[in-house]
Amino acid sequence: MTKKIKILETIRQGEIGGGETYLFNLISRLDRNIFEPVLLSFSDGKLVEMTRDAGMQAYVIPTNIPFNVMVYPEVYNLIEQKKFDIVHIHGTRAATNSLLPAKMAERPVIYTVHGWSYHTGNQPLVTAMRKAAEKFIIMNADLVICGSKADLQMGKDNYRKMRGELVYNSIDSAKFDPALQYTNLRSELGISQDAFVVTFLARVTYQKDPLTFLRAANIVKETIPDIKFLFAGDGDMKNEAVAEIERLNLSSNIVTKGFRTDVKNMLFSSDVFVLPSLWEVVPLGLLEAMSMEKACIASNIPGTTEALIDNENGLLFSPGSPKELAEKIIYLYKHIVERTRLQKAARKTVMERFDIQKLVMANSRFYQDLYRGKYGPF
Repeated sequence: MTKKIKILETIRQGEIGGGETYLFNLISRLDRNIFEPVLLSFSDGKLVEMTRDAGMQAYVIPTNIPFNVMVYPEVYNLIEQKKFDIVHIHGTRAATNSLLPAKMAERPVIYTVHGWSYHTGNQPLVTAMRKAAEKFIIMNADLVICGSKADLQMGKDNYRKMRGELVYNSIDSAKFDPALQYTNLRSELGISQDAFVVTFLARVTYQKDPLTFLRAANIVKETIPDIKFLFAGDGDMKNEAVAEIERLNLSSNIVTKGFRTDVKNMLFSSDVFVLPSLWEVVPLGLLEAMSMEKACIASNIPGTTEALIDNENGLLFSPGSPKELAEKIIYLYKHIVERTRLQKAARKTVMERFDIQKLVMANSRFYQDLYRGKYGPF
């Protein structure tokens, strides 16, 4: 192949989150002899900076409004002027502002679902509207990629004509390798070297259910008075979480931090990683902790359970149950041999099933198939 396949990769925002990490991991590892990936973000941020630093082009067309017809001409002109061969859309919001311009430009479209937008916690009317929006996107995409079996099945159940493929959310296990050198942050965080540290490292939002983590911490401290909890992240529930810490009188047991970019160092400085989410695809944060051989506890929900298997490579608890989560934390504290077994099994799982090279190879194949016209209309 002499001509490079030009792909416009679109995403809602330029700030770093799970979908943005996924996208950067993908485009930074594509074979540049075959592909030319270009980023389009609908806000500026760290992802845009990282993309440019990695030697790739990145464009920003600012909008935080879904189905913003005012930006359609600019997106359309970018596709036409730069002669992109494929438009790869990441997430629902990006789809609302880049799908129709791509179709008007008669370009093939891949839609990667970073979690269906009609998730737990929506009002019925919102759920109905979002299902309708997802149907519109799916029926106009040439290919839909889901990051978990649960999401793929949900899509097929709701949209029988969906042309879907499973490509597991994945990480670079070589970069999240416990054998590498990391910085121990305990001194910086005011945590003693011999403390048992349990970490929440995620967006502080309804989806991640931070209050269940904090309420579990309150239960655990009664059994293990000197235990330390590390609570790191930002989001629209941060103020509520801080108020809950004060209400529970957790200040002496918990270290609170904002958004962190030194994820590997944070994990290295922890003993147990907890993800109490209410819904997930296959969570990248969990995969990173598993790859770092951390003992992991997560809520028993679809997507998460495709990576974390109870008593095999981690522990699961019922979502929204602080009491059950507390019991799991205490169990890992008391059973060192079992904790070590789960840690080793966790990394093995990531290396075998969720390594980034599998994701890159699958997307590369889809790009080449679309470029060669394998996928036609429904």
